[in-house]
Amino acid sequence: MRHIKSTLGDYFFKARHALNTARKNEQVYPLIAEYNMTYQKIDFGLALLEKLMDADKHKTELHGKQLEAHVILKNLLTEVRPVYMSHVKLMETKYRKNPERLERLMLMVPRERSMNGWLRQADTFYSNLIHDAEMMDRLEENTITLDKLTASHAKIKEVEQAYNNHGEAKGVSQDALEARNVLLEEFDLWFNEFLRICKMALRKHPQLLEVLGITVLSKGYVREKPEPLL
Repeated sequence: MRHIKSTLGDYFFKARHALNTARKNEQVYPLIAEYNMTYQKIDFGLALLEKLMDADKHKTELHGKQLEAHVILKNLLTEVRPVYMSHVKLMETKYRKNPERLERLMLMVPRERSMNGWLRQADTFYSNLIHDAEMMDRLEENTITLDKLTASHAKIKEVEQAYNNHGEAKGVSQDALEARNVLLEEFDLWFNEFLRICKMALRKHPQLLEVLGITVLSKGYVREKPEPLL
């Protein structure tokens, strides 16, 4: 099991080092082979580790795409919200005595806090406003043209698409994280067994444990120079 304070990068490096060394070192391998830690089993562990590392890279890539999608959505909202709210305030002022008009624009209800609710209100606002000739005529007094409102409505649609893209990217990233974690748990179990066998097989040769990168804490133990890898 990896130490809680170690990074995955450290864990991957140390595990691969231990497995490759156990496979190649002529002093280590015969001793662990007596406990049935054979070339085939070590190769299985190495293959499982490579699969785990690939899954981790894939998770990292997809998490990056999720962050990119989040930035796009955030930037769009920063651009769109002030314009939308300026139009909302203008219509609330113009039609404060005409609640039926405000009702059509969804201005008689509180602003939604959820993204889905906000998008519904904004889309309804622009859709109904653009198709109301009387309200459009009155807006021309404030130089709010059909083209401007249509462009603002299109921006709301961009926000909706960006929001959907972010949700999709987040879901895919979460799936990749869960898949990586399943492989991590599987490898952890296998590697724990490998370490236990090494500690049993090499209990009389602590210097060989250190060759594998396994820390030895025996009282009075003096580290010996490790044998060169073959």
